[in-house]
Amino acid sequence: MYSPTQRHDIRLLAGLRGASYLGDSVALVALYLRLAPVGHAWAIAALSIAGTLPLVLLAPLAGQVVDRLPAKRLLSSLGFGEALVCVGLGYWHALVATLLLMVALSTLIAFSLPGYSALVPAIAGNENVARSQSLMQAVQGGASVLGPVLGGLLVGWSGQSLPLYIDAFGLALGAFGTTWLHHDRRPSPATTIERVESERMLAGVTLIWNDRLLRPIVLTVMMFFLSIGMTNVAEVFFATQTLHASATLYGMIGASFGLGTVGGSLLARRLHQGLVRLARSVLAMIVIVGAMIGAVGLVTRVGYIYPLMAVAGLAAGVAQVAAMTLFTLRTPEMLRGRMYAAVGGVFTGSQIGATAAGGLILTVLAPRTVFQVGGIAATLSALVIGPLALRASTNARQRERDAQGE
Repeated sequence: MYSPTQRHDIRLLAGLRGASYLGDSVALVALYLRLAPVGHAWAIAALSIAGTLPLVLLAPLAGQVVDRLPAKRLLSSLGFGEALVCVGLGYWHALVATLLLMVALSTLIAFSLPGYSALVPAIAGNENVARSQSLMQAVQGGASVLGPVLGGLLVGWSGQSLPLYIDAFGLALGAFGTTWLHHDRRPSPATTIERVESERMLAGVTLIWNDRLLRPIVLTVMMFFLSIGMTNVAEVFFATQTLHASATLYGMIGASFGLGTVGGSLLARRLHQGLVRLARSVLAMIVIVGAMIGAVGLVTRVGYIYPLMAVAGLAAGVAQVAAMTLFTLRTPEMLRGRMYAAVGGVFTGSQIGATAAGGLILTVLAPRTVFQVGGIAATLSALVIGPLALRASTNARQRERDAQGE
């Protein structure tokens, strides 16, 4: 159970991050609508690349910085920097300025994301990791549902600048609010061997690759992102051209998945934190998501998609919390910044690759077929690679029991 100060800090952090996620979602809609009149798909693609590529390229450096500096001071500074960049995005509307400022913003975010991820277990303690991750993932999921709707309304009401100024205010509030936390994450004293290990920039990547449990889990989730990411590209064509749905009905598909994710994240707060059960939860939920996505490719009316996407979102929410809990418990505290940065870089890179692959595949396959192939591939990734993770988690549990017996 949480102590009073832990409960205060987790709730405060969830509220601050929720405001930040919501503001970012609102601002992204405004930026996409700003570049849409340019008339070229490459402008939208360039904005997406500017917003994601630094997260991949800077992951090793970002993780090292997060593990070396006190979290509150670092995150507060980053938050104020992000707010200033958002003010610039609201003021300068030129294409080149927008893309350059987006690169600057995503560069700062590359450092703040692993920083906040590592701060959460430092506040909650290992015994409350699942509960804290559940709340954080639910907040993020709720923001992803509300953000696009609010963004569209704000742009229609006031133009493209106000959403960015609102995002800047939310980021500044988050930066200031971080200083109110009772708990902090500070570099801890270490032995000589630990210090040498902790100073390696790629320690997070090495940890994941050498860990017989984390490596197959990360590979499975990476293949999952690649498989499902392709369907995100096909979704709009499948809904509007194959099923002849309106723009509103198409938007409800994403909302169904997002609401399911929120429900799954909240449900996952009761997950058992044993390694075997966490690994099983991740793999089982990926199988369910794959089955639901594959089933979407069989429907003949758009109304049938909503329950399938809601169940897929529910399973995805549970899988996210289970995976984050597993990664956290399996990683020494002094390396968690680099671990989160490495995992985030791998998954973001997978999403970028999936988007590119989805565009190429749509040139040869129908949108309906892309959903079927993506669902089958996601399911197979869990069924083929998953047993390696289950074997490793079972062996780890047995070693712990043997050590306790000694």
